[in-house]
Amino acid sequence: MTEELHNLSEWLRRQNDIPEKRVHKETLLDIAGIDHLENQWSNIYAYFLNPNASHGFMRLFIDSLLNIISARTSQSPLEMKSFSVLREEPVKKKRIDLLIVNDDEAIIIENKVYHSLDNQLDLYWKRPNVPEQNKRGIVLTLWSISVSDTNYINVTHEDYAHEIERNLPKYFTNANTKALLLLQDFIQNIYNVTHAMNEEELYFYFQNRGKINRLAEIRKSVITYIWETIEDSGKSKLLQRAFHDNGWSLSIQTKIKENYCYYVFNELRENVKLTLYYETVWNYKNNGCRIGLFLELCGAQMIKFVEKKRDDLKEMGLEPDQLKKEKTWWHYKGTEIRFDNPKDLSNEQEIVNRIVNAIKDSHFYEDGKKIIGLWNKYHNN
Repeated sequence: MTEELHNLSEWLRRQNDIPEKRVHKETLLDIAGIDHLENQWSNIYAYFLNPNASHGFMRLFIDSLLNIISARTSQSPLEMKSFSVLREEPVKKKRIDLLIVNDDEAIIIENKVYHSLDNQLDLYWKRPNVPEQNKRGIVLTLWSISVSDTNYINVTHEDYAHEIERNLPKYFTNANTKALLLLQDFIQNIYNVTHAMNEEELYFYFQNRGKINRLAEIRKSVITYIWETIEDSGKSKLLQRAFHDNGWSLSIQTKIKENYCYYVFNELRENVKLTLYYETVWNYKNNGCRIGLFLELCGAQMIKFVEKKRDDLKEMGLEPDQLKKEKTWWHYKGTEIRFDNPKDLSNEQEIVNRIVNAIKDSHFYEDGKKIIGLWNKYHNN
């Protein structure tokens, strides 16, 4: 036995003690993007269930499956001394995922990874032409479910993997190295997908789901209320009135739930804008709840012009902040509108007041008008 084969067999032996938490380890199935695909899982099961396949594990998979069936039913054990493993066996325009069958016995397996169980199990049950008492039905799933058809039992992929690991020492001697690697990878993938989410978080959710669902409803209402206020899409139209009262020639270019919107300068709508990024109002991060306010320049031509006229703008008291700049847009200047207390967000008038005051204090409106004036000076002559 090679050292590699020995190490792998020892790893698989140690898996018999089920840890409280499974650690996610990347597998080849992850890399190939098939870690959660039922057909690929069924193909792998079919390969290992065939005692005569190249893996060399002989009856490891079928005997492990028979052990589970015997432990969970009061029926006489099946022998399955010889059999065929069929994939996608057709039944009245439907297909059985895995059918293990010989002349006298059959195991019907419906394999589920993430999909729900909505198959006609009774049709599958009738397909194998063997005595009723020698048929067994299995619904293989990630998590335990209730199966209404009494001809079938539910087995989780993880339970099956545990039984395979338990029996492995009796079968791995003749296994080839590549097959052992594949088995290790497949079992790890089962654990990865089964425990894809932190179990403590899942338990917390199920214990508190009523409150959590209510919080989700409240969050949705808060988000709707905020974007309607910021984008002035509600009934009050407070912002548009405030712009008019301050003599600002700004129009609101709503983005609706994209987490940002534009207050565009009417004289040069496509090129100079006040941009409000408001994702951070309800997405609390290190710097607290806030709205980002930017004087944004749009279009490659405008950006080149401002870069070329940097000295002229500097004389006018305009210099850019060190903010994000792309080929077609530039956050030329920026500031934050902070909301440190929930009360600050409790009514739309307060939100509007803060936005208006931020525009005044930042002088972004005046700065935008200066850029527009310089642009017009060179392009209208």
